[in-house]
Parts: sequence; C-alpha cells; structure tokens
Amino acid sequence: MTRTFTPTTDTIPPTMNTNSETITAAQLADLLKQPTAPHLVDVRTPAEFEDCHVASAQLVPLDTLDPRKVADTFQPADATIYLLCKSGKRASQAAEKFRAAGIANVTVVEGGTDACITAGLPVLRGKKTIPLDGQVRIGIGSFILLLWLLARYVSPVFGYLILAMAGALIWSGITGYCGMAILLAKAPWNQRAGGASCCRVG
Repeated sequence: MTRTFTPTTDTIPPTMNTNSETITAAQLADLLKQPTAPHLVDVRTPAEFEDCHVASAQLVPLDTLDPRKVADTFQPADATIYLLCKSGKRASQAAEKFRAAGIANVTVVEGGTDACITAGLPVLRGKKTIPLDGQVRIGIGSFILLLWLLARYVSPVFGYLILAMAGALIWSGITGYCGMAILLAKAPWNQRAGGASCCRVG
C-alpha cells in the first residue's frame, strides 16, 4: 500500500529519511521553505528539463540513471532523494531502480513537474519543447496513419500491422513499458541543453 507523509516545517528536516513513497507538490513546497534544500532529482530528458523545471531540481535522465552514483553525491548518506518527472510515471520507474539497487530512501513527487507548476513552485523556463509522452502519441498516430494508407492503397496485409500495433499499446498499458519512449528519449532533439530564466508560475 502506498504511504504518504505530511511534513511540517517544525518537525521534519528535508534531509531526513522519511521512508515514505510519495509526497504532493504542496508538501514539496513546504520542504523547499526549509533552511536546507531537499535533494530533488528530475528524471526527464534534457530537452524537457530545459523547457521548464523546478528551480532546485537536478537533471538525471531516466535512461542514464545510475542510482548508486546519484545517492553517493548527496549528504548525509541517508538523506531522502525526491524524484519527479512530468507527471509521475517516470519518477516511479526511477524509484524502482533505486530500490532495486538497495537504496530505499527515495520519494516520488505526485503529479511531477506539472503539479509543481500548478502549486506555484518556482520554476526555470527555457526553450519550449514537446514533452516525451506527446512525442510518443505523435509517433504512434503517424505510424498508424501510415499503415492505414498502405493498407488502403498498397496491400490489405498492412492492416494486420495496425492490429499488432493495437496489441502493443494494450501490452504497454498493462506493463508500463514503452519502447518508443525509450528510443525517443535518446533522440538528438531530446538531448539538448541550454539556459533558462527563473519565474514563478501559478
């Protein structure tokens, strides 16, 4: 069962290992008011991070994540590491990687960067980009359209590939694994980095 914790600025230092699995963006905002900033890791692509990220977050893309290396950069050793992405899914996958490496003091920010923006946390903005999940939808939609055109004008056999694509989408939804997202995360346009300006949204 997923546990959440409600930090109070009087009793829970942000570096303390809370042994909880999730917090809300509002709870993260409380932690950011502490004298010692929490260890916040953003696991999205560099392009998404450049587009907009929580001001205190550090970028460690999910596809290159080394849990032990990340944990070794933070002090004290038992400090909680807070993970976020766009909406929470990739952060949860990152948390699984940490726990598989024997690092249990990780907490996922529910709703990710989207929720943090809604909650009014300070963010840095740079060059606009299409989020990874949006790129996946564009890619799948384009591929299905191509298959339909091929089935309509070349050979009906291509229609069976549309059925195969539907099965792949169902399997992805059940397992949480998306091969296209993994490939797109490594694409050159998702690896760029650049400057950003500080602003508060909300």
